[in-house]
Amino acid sequence: MISKITTRVYALLVLSSSLLPASAFALSITNSDVQTIIDHDARPFTGRILISDNQQTYVDLTIGKDIHADSRFLIGSISKTITATLVMRAVDQQKLSLNDDITDYLNMVTEHPITIAQLLNHTSGLLAPKSPSLNARSQFIPGSQFNYSNYGYKLLGDILSQRYLVPYAELVNQFTKQYQLDISADVGEITDLYAQQPRLVHGFMEQQQQRVLLDEFTIDNGFIAFGAMQASSQGIAAFIEGLTQQQFLSAASLQAMTSPSAKRPHRWGELNYGYGLQISQQPGLVEYSHTGYLPGYISAMLYYPQAQLSVVILENTSWDLDNMERVFGLHDKIRQAIRNQLKTDE
Repeated sequence: MISKITTRVYALLVLSSSLLPASAFALSITNSDVQTIIDHDARPFTGRILISDNQQTYVDLTIGKDIHADSRFLIGSISKTITATLVMRAVDQQKLSLNDDITDYLNMVTEHPITIAQLLNHTSGLLAPKSPSLNARSQFIPGSQFNYSNYGYKLLGDILSQRYLVPYAELVNQFTKQYQLDISADVGEITDLYAQQPRLVHGFMEQQQQRVLLDEFTIDNGFIAFGAMQASSQGIAAFIEGLTQQQFLSAASLQAMTSPSAKRPHRWGELNYGYGLQISQQPGLVEYSHTGYLPGYISAMLYYPQAQLSVVILENTSWDLDNMERVFGLHDKIRQAIRNQLKTDE
């Protein structure tokens, strides 16, 4: 059995030499370790947890009724990372430029010029108009602050649809089919999707301390762009690995996407934000991430490029947001257990 000291020595060696394989990190987390975290958490867990690198799987847990290894979940705002990837592919294909004004592609009037880049990193300040006939207003001068915006990513989906002349969901499905990713964009009523797609796990919401089936929920193309794609845990892991291994984008576009361009206040502390990705940078440890929460589902995607390690957590219950520690504490504990093994002493 590898000791904790040996694990940290291995981690230091791999970080000091890019020639060493990812397995030199000697991550020791197991199904049993994660199950122990779950057993001691403040609320139940039903869903999928997958922790793997490009050589082996460390944790592969499936918990809950009618949940299987290939089950799909709505992935919430992890959808934004996929939308950002499709925007950067459009840049590579010269369909648009990051500095383009969004009104070049959308039939709307804004108070200030707003670029595609500012939608990507949530610095547009744009507020959704209360009526389609009203002009869009800004909370602040674009580029001056961070303000997380589902509306901004809805507009990115609209721009991509305009440039490729197909509904946004179809554009997502073309991309995932091309790269054989177990991810899809499906529009319609949630009860119809349950019936049509047996791998889609039913979602539940917490109401008055009871789990209630999500049975009234409509997904349209705008929702797809910022929060309602569906995927298996393997699909998310393959996506983030393909993204960071430059399968989908040019080197320049991947660099732009993973470079900090804004600061996001977060429960983990202040994080950098690139284009559709949270970025945590500490000496010897870089982390790309995104999380998601929507009715019926909670999700988390973490990736550590030095170790080529992905962490995917998909749940089919949206717990009451009145207690944020209870909702997200399990994810945070799993994240911290992994970071404790990967980080190095300076």
